[in-house]
Amino acid sequence: MIEDIELLHTVIHGHTAFELLRTGLELDLFGHLEETGGLDLAGVAAALDTEEHAARVLLLGLASLRLLHKEGDTYRNAPLARRCLLRGSPNYLGPRVEMQRHVTNPGIGDLLESVRRNTNIGLRHLAGSGPTLYDRLAAHPEVQRVYYENMGDASSKTFPLVAETYDFSSARHVIDVGGGEATNALTLARAHPHLQVTVFDLDEPLALAVRNIKDAGLEDRVHTRAGDLFADPLPEGADTVVFSHLFESWSPARNTELLRKCHDALPPGGSVLVYSFVSDDDNTGPLSAAFMSAYFLAIATGEGMVPSGQDISRCLVDAGFSRTERHDGVGFQHALIAGIK
Repeated sequence: MIEDIELLHTVIHGHTAFELLRTGLELDLFGHLEETGGLDLAGVAAALDTEEHAARVLLLGLASLRLLHKEGDTYRNAPLARRCLLRGSPNYLGPRVEMQRHVTNPGIGDLLESVRRNTNIGLRHLAGSGPTLYDRLAAHPEVQRVYYENMGDASSKTFPLVAETYDFSSARHVIDVGGGEATNALTLARAHPHLQVTVFDLDEPLALAVRNIKDAGLEDRVHTRAGDLFADPLPEGADTVVFSHLFESWSPARNTELLRKCHDALPPGGSVLVYSFVSDDDNTGPLSAAFMSAYFLAIATGEGMVPSGQDISRCLVDAGFSRTERHDGVGFQHALIAGIK
């Protein structure tokens, strides 16, 4: 019962918990504690250039959240903080915190009205005329930067598992639909030197992709093609299509529409790969899927959520693919589901 009450209090005061974490990151508290091996209250106040009273409030909050341990008078990073909150750590979650701050938090307060009206009312906090977050990003360079840094960071941590898990030996030309700044395309090209990869996306993210491809020296194998994934035809000549973190944005009907377009464009034996966060098939978790689904409904598109693996497989079958295969264990609560024509 005590644990249930603590969970409820954490939910009620969730925004405060977030701000405690963000403040610790902004002041580099976790970095100071790691560099010194631990500090007492006076040492923390000196390192953060704050009064001791303010430092004590921050330390109380982060210790209560179990991100810090206290031994005697000394505060040290808890194992979770060392794993996820230190800059330079392969599991650093700083970009996710910035995404929450700049993109999610301003609009998630409109979740109630978004549920009532089944549309993304929270998008009103980002000025513009388009009906989705993606339509409006270009008019807000700082928000766009945060968004693509978060997406690139997430892809760099998880997508290499796709390159390792799926058998690309018979593939020759892969289209990365909505491939943004080309993180996934470059990962595929490096892992499989025989592949040609085309990033298919809107003009704005492709400007970042062109720069990243040039920096990687892979212009001969990684290409870009501008277009709207719903309105424009896919680039020709591909035998494999990849959707990474796109199915969360759209309804099952729209996802099936995209897959039919792929089915029509692919040769016999061609495949489409859907790489996505997934929710449980019984719609009871996990928490990360629940939080992201609220973001997709209230802010991003007004129609998406984190799908289950069954949802994705059903869309593939409805789109005409004769066979599906599922791969789990490809990143934090992700699945890779393939449809073969």
